Order: sequence, then C-alpha cells, then structure tokens
Amino acid sequence: MTEMNREALLSVVRTVWTERDPVPDDLVARMQAVLASEVSGDFDLDYELLVLIERSYELEGARGTGTAYTLQFAHGDMALLVRAAGEEEPGDGGRLDGWLAPAAEMTIKASLVTDDGEWETDIDARGRFEFRNLPSGLFRLWLTPHEAGAKPFGTPAFEL
Repeated sequence: MTEMNREALLSVVRTVWTERDPVPDDLVARMQAVLASEVSGDFDLDYELLVLIERSYELEGARGTGTAYTLQFAHGDMALLVRAAGEEEPGDGGRLDGWLAPAAEMTIKASLVTDDGEWETDIDARGRFEFRNLPSGLFRLWLTPHEAGAKPFGTPAFEL
C-alpha cells in the first residue's frame, strides 16, 4: 500500500464530496434572498422581528416518517406557534397551521423568500389561522395588526 500525499488525499475528498453531497442548485439564490431581507433596508416596511425560540419535529405514522415540525416565535408578550407539514399525498401542497397568543385579530401573509408567491388570510378572534396547498420553499410570515399605526411583525425565514 502506498501513502497518498496531501494534495492527492484532498483531491479524493473533494471528488467524493462533490459527487455524494453536491451544493443545491438554488442555494446561492436562496441565501442571497434571505440576507437581502434580513440585512438590507430594501423593505419599505418597518416591522418587529419575531424570534425563533423553539423548533421540534413530530413523529407521524407507525415509523415516524412524517415531515411535520413545530416552530415557536416570540416578541415581548406575543407568542406565535406554527405547525409546518409537507405533502401528505403526492400532489398535495404543504400546510401551515398557527396559533397566536394572546389572541388578536390580524392579517397574516405567508411569503416565499425566493419568489413572488404570497398567500394571505386573517387570524381569527381565537388566534387561529391556516394555509393549505403551499409549495415547498423558504417562507416568512408577516403579521399585520388591524389597529391603525401598529407595527407589523415578521418571522425569520423557515423551510416548508
């Protein structure tokens, strides 16, 4: 057996890495979109950022193969719990179910970070909302209070 020099060994590692774990095609565009929305002042919207405080995965079915997980965001005394679930059947879209505490009537918008896709609904008086048939992608949620002059809230980006 012969010893490999450093360059030969790194070449083998690089080849295995690019063949077995390639960089996703849209990774650069997605990260640029996230950074632009987080760092730059491109938004005309002045908003408060909800902070992710917990993320947990759910087990589904007999073997726990589901794609559902729960996110919990908070800002001050406001808490937002979101359950994100991928397709249950091929062709179905993903689903977001959410609860806001304390309950307040607001408009909530789910926006794709890397696209112009937007879905909007109202949070009811019990703090409940849902989005159905969403495509896979990187999303942000925007909560807009109905009171005049109240600042909207936004979540960090998360994957559905």
